[in-house]
Amino acid sequence: MAKKTLSDKAITKITEGLAHYLSDTFILYVKTLNFHWNMVGNQFYMFHKLLEEQYRELAEAIDDLAERIRHLGHIAPGSMAEFLELGCLKETKSQRNLAWEMMIGDLVALHFELVEQGHHLIKVCDAANDQGTSDLLIERIRFHAKQAWLLRSHLE
Repeated sequence: MAKKTLSDKAITKITEGLAHYLSDTFILYVKTLNFHWNMVGNQFYMFHKLLEEQYRELAEAIDDLAERIRHLGHIAPGSMAEFLELGCLKETKSQRNLAWEMMIGDLVALHFELVEQGHHLIKVCDAANDQGTSDLLIERIRFHAKQAWLLRSHLE
């Protein structure tokens, strides 16, 4: 068995933060999938492809985040009820008559929200000397910042 390098208190704080981050990532995943399926208009094909790339990457990230929580010895949330309870991002109640600009604007805001959450959680990890989780979050921040930029460029 590997030597434990983090305190139980630090691990609990980090895994609680990761559970929230995982939940919001899952909510963004579902919303991206929803918009991928329901986008209409002359921008359809381009966004269909872009959003497919994004939801596939988000699915991998969800697995990485859940595995990190398990690696730290805690149970990862895994139900829609848990994700919606733990997450602060909101579902799209209806996709009917939603213009592509609204869909893309919504996704941009959510990617930026995950960038901000990632910065906050990195501070918690750094205070506990958990470079492994910080590294994972740095990767997530880079992804979300890039996706926000790619999507936002269509709105300018």
